[in-house]
Amino acid sequence: MHTMKLSGLDLDLLVALDALLDTGSVSAAAAQLHRSQPAMSRMLGRLRDCFDDPLFVPHGRGLAPTPRALALRGPLKLSLSEVQQLLSPPRAFDPARDTAHFRIVSSDYAAVALMGTIVSWMHDHAPGVSLSLLPVTGNPEHLLASGEADLMFGPKALCPSWCASAPFIEDAWMCVRRKGEVLPTTVSEYLQMAHVAVHLERAFGNQIDEALRKEGGAMRRVQVTVPDFAAAVFITANSPLLATLPSPVARAAARLLSLEVGEVPLSLCGSFVSMIWPRRLDRDPGHEWLRRAVMESVGVEA
Repeated sequence: MHTMKLSGLDLDLLVALDALLDTGSVSAAAAQLHRSQPAMSRMLGRLRDCFDDPLFVPHGRGLAPTPRALALRGPLKLSLSEVQQLLSPPRAFDPARDTAHFRIVSSDYAAVALMGTIVSWMHDHAPGVSLSLLPVTGNPEHLLASGEADLMFGPKALCPSWCASAPFIEDAWMCVRRKGEVLPTTVSEYLQMAHVAVHLERAFGNQIDEALRKEGGAMRRVQVTVPDFAAAVFITANSPLLATLPSPVARAAARLLSLEVGEVPLSLCGSFVSMIWPRRLDRDPGHEWLRRAVMESVGVEA
């Protein structure tokens, strides 16, 4: 954006851009902001001129954002939130009496390893707070940018520049096979077996393949790749394949299914999980409480 064009970019235009990103429609954005459709179309024209980009292109009956518009979404929400806090400072959040609903983006790892503990803690300390767990699909940071999610659990590598993060849990990895199958005790045995690979391993830094490279460069013989840990658990329980899973997932599965669990014969870094959230919520009292509550419920100092 040219510096000279800043004079033509006022707060109303930024609010309009936010509404267009949320609705994907000129008419819907106009209705949301109580403006006429022609007025909203003129604002879109001014926005296109200011950013030297179409920002939105026709798609079906609505509008699809360009990559430039998508890149603006997170920083725009952050800026508008900071302006809103200047105009109306938020009141304190009382978990014993207030009601709130928070949406958390996470793989099924969190459902197995974390959510039971978190929900139990909140049941005792914040009876008016409810949670939704949203799946990791596509670009999960877009849910944080749009306001459709409040928090994300995942590796720090997923944290965009307009978000903040805090590491709060590290788990070892474990080998898992169905009862009666032999678990590997050496790297050679590990490589000879057929594996179930979990697509989410890549988001955790691909520690397994990295450790194998350090051992000499041989790769696992992956017979099937699945989208999440739950699928890996059930395939492993019903086949001779080997899965390498975070220890909370492995132990929880072994309590319910006919599975053997054991150590991985590799020098692996742990599976680090961070909380990731939009910086616009840094000083929001409810969100500040949520972050502290997650830390406390899993036994980590904030």
